[in-house]
Amino acid sequence: MNRNIKIVIAIVSLSLISATSIAATNKVVSFSTAKKKMYSKVFNNTGETLYCGCDWSARNTDLNSCGLQSFFPKKQRKRALRTEAEHIIPASWMLKVNNKTRQCVIDSKAVKDSARKYCQKHDLDYKQAHNDLVNLYPAVGQVNADRSNKPFVDVAKTKIKTYGKCDIEIGSRGIVPPSDKKGDIARVAFYMTKTYGVTYSKRQLELFKQWSKKDPISTQEMAHNKLIVKVQGFGLRQ
Repeated sequence: MNRNIKIVIAIVSLSLISATSIAATNKVVSFSTAKKKMYSKVFNNTGETLYCGCDWSARNTDLNSCGLQSFFPKKQRKRALRTEAEHIIPASWMLKVNNKTRQCVIDSKAVKDSARKYCQKHDLDYKQAHNDLVNLYPAVGQVNADRSNKPFVDVAKTKIKTYGKCDIEIGSRGIVPPSDKKGDIARVAFYMTKTYGVTYSKRQLELFKQWSKKDPISTQEMAHNKLIVKVQGFGLRQ
């Protein structure tokens, strides 16, 4: 290959990288904006929560609709009544790309700031991953808090917490989601790997593969994914 051709290829490659960066910049929105889009444009300000199927509207959860009206203690009830945007794949899992710690995480330590907050300000790729509607879903606020960034498991083994009629268990080391949501969760996980380089433990990845096979994609899930693409311009395409 002669020198001129190499130069042309290099210029084209740089142009593509720049175009990709600009496109990414145009797509990135704040977490606040992402949540507003999720509630109003994806769910039309009403629907059912991810893990417990509780009815919600205007960001308020109807605990009576899912048998949780008397479940939460007084100190947790306020948050339980609130509908929150759950990161299916936790935000903390996105702080690495292909198992390599993001530079923004390293920089956040130098300024003694939260890695999650700092990376949203200084890493556009992280910000987009954090605010991607594919990975956001309405959840009961207190369930979102209890789940935190725990991994997904098939069996919760220690300090197990159940939620009345809600078909989930949260243990000290993992969450068991409803069977009819396991495939949905797995496909979001695969998308997050393909799009943002999020990686999982060998055990977690194998579990996702099993769940995707046992709980294949439904017409409802496909419609949900198509709507997300329409709302934010990119997403999980079947």
